[in-house]
Amino acid sequence: MLTRKRIYHLLIRVFVALLASHFVVVHGTKKSWLELFNKGYYYASLFYSMLIAYLLIEYIYMVSRIINKVFDEHGSAAKRLKYQFIFGFFFASVNAFLLAMILFWIKDENIFTSGYFKNLFVYILLFIFTINVVYLLYYEYVKVPKIRYQMIEIDPAMMGSLRSSALEANLPAIIYHENKICFAVDFNGVKTIWPHTIAESMGFLNPADYFQINRKDIVHRAAIVSFSSYQLRFLKIAHCIPSAKELITSRRKSVIFKEWLSG
Repeated sequence: MLTRKRIYHLLIRVFVALLASHFVVVHGTKKSWLELFNKGYYYASLFYSMLIAYLLIEYIYMVSRIINKVFDEHGSAAKRLKYQFIFGFFFASVNAFLLAMILFWIKDENIFTSGYFKNLFVYILLFIFTINVVYLLYYEYVKVPKIRYQMIEIDPAMMGSLRSSALEANLPAIIYHENKICFAVDFNGVKTIWPHTIAESMGFLNPADYFQINRKDIVHRAAIVSFSSYQLRFLKIAHCIPSAKELITSRRKSVIFKEWLSG
């Protein structure tokens, strides 16, 4: 569904594509802008260039969304940059060349003798690089939910009661995925192999007691002692389990975790 925010975003992408294509078309010409505005070929070239620029922006936008969804965990910044460069910059540059080659073929021109690489390709690479940087910053600082670190009171008596019930029922305190295997750690710190995936586990575990803090970790409410802010929009959870397992929420789950814990 098209919301007002999505419409604004779409209009911004169209405007940026129009602006970029205009500078591509007028680059190197000796005519003034007013003279070009009276030429029919200007608008034809502007349309084709704008179409290519818009497709590139949409492609980088799609890549950035997927990368942000896949690499939402702590410590994944290097991987995000790596895949943003490979898919967002390198393949976008290849796509830009292929689209330009199709355009030159339609115009019955040879792209290799047209001066495309000498006069324009560097600016197109700069354009692609800038769009990648914009979306990296957008998903890093704008799209991520804001976290307010108000204190949440954890009732020791209630947690003690929950912990006793979990111990009696032999429930896992922490479930995590490591080296393609799922493990469970009970409230005594005993680690065993867990025969379910993280997704499967959240399908049958009680959501009032268990919370998936990131793609690989699930924690029981009674195992939580406290939490604190950690680096950029992460939360680090202190637990009472005799285990060295470190619990850090993903950026997206930080806000939801606080709401779940306070409820």
